[in-house]
Amino acid sequence: MLYKIDCPTPANTPASHPVINRVRVYPGIVTRVWVGFPRGCYGLAHLQVWHWGWQVWPWSPQQSFHWNDYMFDFSDRYPLTTEPLEFVVQTWNLDDFYAHTPTFAVLVDPAPAAGELEGLLRSLQELGLLVGG
Repeated sequence: MLYKIDCPTPANTPASHPVINRVRVYPGIVTRVWVGFPRGCYGLAHLQVWHWGWQVWPWSPQQSFHWNDYMFDFSDRYPLTTEPLEFVVQTWNLDDFYAHTPTFAVLVDPAPAAGELEGLLRSLQELGLLVGG
């Protein structure tokens, strides 16, 4: 399923008080992500995507997507298996005059079969990214 949200962000919206948009999704695996900035943003509009209180995209903490007349488009394999099944999209705008509207879109494949999920969890454990079992 494809989920998309436009994120209108007023001028002078600081990073310390971002605009918050929530995107409810169904369980599954994120396979593709798009983050777009229309012409005129000039790198002043910023966007981050969070899930469960963790920054998911961009992966680098404290970083944000920002550009002008550009669409970030990339593959991923991010599992969505437990509530809350939503992404929190935070935007801010350093432009002192114009509002900007970045866009976030995500493609979620339906919930994987139990075997695929077990394989993913095993891989995460082997990489040391998941404790327990």
